[in-house]
Amino acid sequence: MAKPEVIEHSLKTFEESLTKIYGPLLASRDLWKVLGYASPAAYRQSRIRGQIPVTEFKIDGRRGRFALTRDVASWLYETKQKIIK
Repeated sequence: MAKPEVIEHSLKTFEESLTKIYGPLLASRDLWKVLGYASPAAYRQSRIRGQIPVTEFKIDGRRGRFALTRDVASWLYETKQKIIK
């Protein structure tokens, strides 16, 4: 039963680290790197295909798209956990 608490703590620590670096929002200019795309073009192509693994959104009056750092941290952490198991 202690294992979920350890995972949750680790996810929280990972999320805090990303938030410290990028703040609560990740702009697309950083998002492509954090999600592991080879280039902005690869990221755009993935967006066109509907394959971005987190929810992106636009903000009125601002350029580009954004994702919540919390969502990105969760996706990265869950992906890592699937590989480890």
